[in-house]
Amino acid sequence: MSEIAANATPSSGGHVLDWLPLLACHVDPDGRVSYLNRNWSKFSGLDRHGTPFFWTDLIDTTAHPLPCRCPESMDYCVQRRVDLRRRDGGSVETDLHWQKLGMNEGGGWILFGHPEADFPLLGTLSSRFAGQVPATTALIPDHSATGGSGSLLTPLASGIETAGLSMPLLPESISSGRQIHRVTQGSARGHADKPDAISPSDRPEAGTHEGAAQDQLTGLPTWRQFEIQAGQYLDKSTSAGTNLGFLLVDIDYLGDLNDLYGRDIGDLVLRLVADRLILLTAGEGLITRSGDDEFSVLVTGNVDAATLAAHAQALLSFVDLPVRIGTQQITFGLSIGASLYPRDGDTLGRLQHHALLAVNDVKARGRGGYRLFDPSMIRLGDGVTAQSNLIRGMLRDDLIYPAYQAKVSLSDGKIVGAEALMRWYRDGVVDCGPEAFPEIFRSYDLATRVSARVQERVFQDIALWRRTGLEPPHISINVAPVEFMQDDYAEKLLARLDRFGLSARLIELELTEHVLYQNSEHYLHRALTVLRRAGMRITLDDFGTGYSSLSFLRDFPISSIKIDRSFVRQICTEPAMEVIVEAIIRFGEAVSVEVVAEGIETADQLAILQRIGCPIGQGYLFSPPVASSGFARLLSEGRSLIP
Repeated sequence: MSEIAANATPSSGGHVLDWLPLLACHVDPDGRVSYLNRNWSKFSGLDRHGTPFFWTDLIDTTAHPLPCRCPESMDYCVQRRVDLRRRDGGSVETDLHWQKLGMNEGGGWILFGHPEADFPLLGTLSSRFAGQVPATTALIPDHSATGGSGSLLTPLASGIETAGLSMPLLPESISSGRQIHRVTQGSARGHADKPDAISPSDRPEAGTHEGAAQDQLTGLPTWRQFEIQAGQYLDKSTSAGTNLGFLLVDIDYLGDLNDLYGRDIGDLVLRLVADRLILLTAGEGLITRSGDDEFSVLVTGNVDAATLAAHAQALLSFVDLPVRIGTQQITFGLSIGASLYPRDGDTLGRLQHHALLAVNDVKARGRGGYRLFDPSMIRLGDGVTAQSNLIRGMLRDDLIYPAYQAKVSLSDGKIVGAEALMRWYRDGVVDCGPEAFPEIFRSYDLATRVSARVQERVFQDIALWRRTGLEPPHISINVAPVEFMQDDYAEKLLARLDRFGLSARLIELELTEHVLYQNSEHYLHRALTVLRRAGMRITLDDFGTGYSSLSFLRDFPISSIKIDRSFVRQICTEPAMEVIVEAIIRFGEAVSVEVVAEGIETADQLAILQRIGCPIGQGYLFSPPVASSGFARLLSEGRSLIP
């Protein structure tokens, strides 16, 4: 008998498959059904504890032959338009989802289905979700294929019976909100006394506030609360000799949903996933929102690999159906990684780390799906995993922020622009930016998430400055080459600006010619053309360090060029460098592009650049990178920054 079938003895929480608001069963490698959940037993009329039967006995092949028998060679597949037998002798068409289990998970398959006409899956969310959704944006599942109807906002009512299905209900303590143990948190970062540093109160709220016990958006416990309670569960599990499970649930391309439909829609998706996780754990687990698009789940009870696979596959099935919001039909996916305690880690940090490796493995295979941690996923020596964990932690804790370094006119020292540079807090210290994470900015996922966070902070700062009566100059934002891997960069950037009510003319995009080496030239050219037409300035950074600088200027809509700091650094000691820099300045004048010299640190460098006619400069001689409040002071003073 398989491990999942052996685990079918009723307990305080029942078998995991019986908690799922789906038709679900476990299929052994030979095709026999070793466990049929309560919903499917009622739906089909088959006695789940009676004579053994095969999974094909659940199917009516009269109208539609099966597309395949059993997907032996695939980890996951969906059989489309399969007719399921009903207890009344009829049938209903649906899709069947197969999740293959490894031998350490009991072997065989988890098989799920949700015939929407008879089983309104999306009508089983907690009533508290309804109160968080504006009446004008009610979410309704797409029933166009079946002609059914129902609302995602239908509250749970005691004793729901739908087409003979026993719908699992949330325990009262969950549906009305979880009990939270509040903990008073002191200031742990200790950077408020640093000049121009951003204090926690200056940072935008990312769903929580200092000392809060709940995430404001989802109502889930904060990471700190989750960490405290999870530690207690780990201690109890160790004493009892039982297992726990950890799930890391990542919403694929949530940033794209925000950009396409607005942040309100992204927030609804986050609440939707949170409520389905609450339903899924059914009182036997802890849940927190551990990142902008990420949830962490500690599955309690005596958990095994098959239990985690069942939870993950149920969640994947939950989001398989499209959702209508007004006239829009929204679809999204999940990448889920898992780890087992104590097998895969003896601390919460190690469990999270190994679940993250599993998530990364899912994403490396194209996103969407579930993987349980395997030691072969550990990548030693290249530092990629450590960097990825650090960046994810920064995003989760809202430690990433922009610092602004002024660009000044070398004729009068007045501020004519600024570059927004990524910075972060770690252990109470303000650290430098992306040069410490070279591998991360080769990852589309993390590079776009970090870039989106910095852009939103920049746009928030610009909007604040303007509300206080300041007129900021062009603010430059940097773009990593990997961000152009998909043909939607311009649209997402313009959508973010629109959310803050800002014109593209306020922004300057800085990129290096290395962007050409990693991307489709068509994608890049189209994105830059769209942004330039919207009024955004385009700057070619590190000019002169590559072999294609001149062709880049010829082929792309460039507004300005920045002389690389390596030339400026040697301009006082190498006569040839002065000749090269002056040639770049004259070239810029000839082709009508603005020229900026970066990395100016001494008065001697400034004197030479002024003598040969460089119009704009940037560097520590004028101002180091400063936080939003510090740059606002420089703008309000309006003084010359030339010492």
